[in-house]
Amino acid sequence: MNIMQIPRHPNEPCLLITDAGLASLVLTAMASEQPAADNQQRTTLYPAWWTSQSDMDLRIPAIDRAVEMQADLLSLSVIRDHAGYPEEAPSRGQQSSLGVHQTRMLLDAATLAIELGIKRVIWPIQIDQTEDTSETLNTIATAIDRAILTARLATLDAQSQGGVEVTIETPLVDLTNQQLSDLAADLNVPLNTCWWTDTTLPDAQDHYNRWAGQPTIASMLEHRPQSSNAATPAL
Repeated sequence: MNIMQIPRHPNEPCLLITDAGLASLVLTAMASEQPAADNQQRTTLYPAWWTSQSDMDLRIPAIDRAVEMQADLLSLSVIRDHAGYPEEAPSRGQQSSLGVHQTRMLLDAATLAIELGIKRVIWPIQIDQTEDTSETLNTIATAIDRAILTARLATLDAQSQGGVEVTIETPLVDLTNQQLSDLAADLNVPLNTCWWTDTTLPDAQDHYNRWAGQPTIASMLEHRPQSSNAATPAL
């Protein structure tokens, strides 16, 4: 039995990467509960996408809307002139791997954080665990390594110009779906703001079904306010 160590959002300014999914929403809700110290900014949201590279022309507007909605509800600010989205569809044979995109996204976020004087970047990646424990552990380790090494690279470039040392943290990376669902319920997050509640979007139905399969989330979805752009999901 896995005992979940409840992640804590640091009580200092952070740059929170967000795709407006459930993991991102959980960390956004946690960030909103942290009081800001005198003369300190609160956590700032950095819109991004790191799980695929297709249909971005449809995804980006939906993610942007969802991030803005979550920021408004939870009283956080959003970076609007930077985003960690994949490049526009390259020609066949020239598309970089998803891992390359994730590294570029993290490096951009870390570099931006340094420019803003922020020392901590939070990446809400959560690995969907499979029956192959070895594969799951390798995927988790790769995500953690990518975050650590990218932060080191960003810091290496910045320190030569007097910039701050930045870290990239992955507090949810090894949580199971049930653990993340329970955490979302404890925080009473506004599920209707997740991008995938509009099930007309690419892959949204799959994401919806993944979380609706968790009894805790299913109950929250049943009682959530209906948004105007949400289609009736098919389970």
